[in-house]
Amino acid sequence: MDQTNELVEISESTEASGQGGRSIAAILRRRWWIIALFVVGAVVVTAAVALTAAPVYRSTLRMQAQALDEQDVTLYTRLNVGGATDQIAVAQANFDDVLRSSLVAWRTINDLGLSISADTLLSGLETTQAGDFVSVSYEGSSPQEAMDVLNKHVENALAYYNELTARPAAAAGQFIQSEAAAQAKTLTAAQDALLQFQLEHNVGDLPREINAVQDVLRNLESERDAALVDTRQADTLATQYNRFAADTEDELTAVEESLATVISDTVEGDAAGLARIDQMQQTVKNLGSEIYGFRSSEQEQMAAAAALRAVIAENESIISQRSADLTRLIGLSSEYNRLVDAVASAQGDQEFLRAKAVEARLKESQSREVGALQVVEPAFLPSAPANPPVLRLILLAGLIALLLAVVVVLLLELVRPSS
Repeated sequence: MDQTNELVEISESTEASGQGGRSIAAILRRRWWIIALFVVGAVVVTAAVALTAAPVYRSTLRMQAQALDEQDVTLYTRLNVGGATDQIAVAQANFDDVLRSSLVAWRTINDLGLSISADTLLSGLETTQAGDFVSVSYEGSSPQEAMDVLNKHVENALAYYNELTARPAAAAGQFIQSEAAAQAKTLTAAQDALLQFQLEHNVGDLPREINAVQDVLRNLESERDAALVDTRQADTLATQYNRFAADTEDELTAVEESLATVISDTVEGDAAGLARIDQMQQTVKNLGSEIYGFRSSEQEQMAAAAALRAVIAENESIISQRSADLTRLIGLSSEYNRLVDAVASAQGDQEFLRAKAVEARLKESQSREVGALQVVEPAFLPSAPANPPVLRLILLAGLIALLLAVVVVLLLELVRPSS
């Protein structure tokens, strides 16, 4: 910029002094041969290089990126991996790095038996991105080489990229598998402790057994209460039968006394007296039968009451035993619940780890077998060289040489002005 300003100042000063021969046009006319030499040399060299250059063939394939599920297998905290657009952009950038990896390039060279270096192979690659799509091109010395190298290199790059993206899930899967194995031992130990407790105390499902004992106690208490009511009823009936028998016995005594009096007062041949004696004897017989019935009923009720009291006593004994059993079972509840909770917790952790192991395996398979990028347009066999047109190169070289020559001439005029 400073040199240009100096040239302008030189031009202005020469014009102000009346020396018109020192204008830029005049300078260029005087040193035209330098300009011509630059232009001709550039054109000749460019033409020679372009005409003698070996033909280059370019093959291109197209890939599409897609947003996969989050590949990291998190145990608790979910990672924020951004939206689908961000994931696609990250996948495209990462794949481009893998595509330009020397390791992948050497794999391609070894697979195809090429006699070039990794840098040479990578220099022939070109990638462009447009939305979800990635276009990869490769320039080779022959159509077949261009297509084969591009296909094999993209294939190796995809395999290596999928392997890299599958590593987090694979590592997480290995860790989860080891944790699941340790958790299985913890679960077995918890189950063994619960089983030992059940065998030692002869219990299965403790809450169910407590409920069963409570139900038995309720039934026994109901039976005891019913037996108490029946006992009181039997005692009452026995008392009533005893009173009925006593009253009947008093009546029988009175009838017997009257019968004795009538017998003593009745003379032989007294038909009315004999009839009254027969009647009173029948009454005595009937009263005796009633007394026997009352006494029998009394004995039956007394026997029933005695039997009920025996039932009540037996129920009381069973109730006492069952109450003791209930107290013992309730006392075991704390330890039992602790062991059951330990088994449930171990089972929950085991199921959690099993689900995470399945997730890790699926994500690893997804990364290895599907991947975030898929080839949608395979490489084609180029039908014509991809070298730029010779005329266009010559014109471009001539234009650049012309501009460079003008700058050189002006600089020479600045350093060594011509007379």
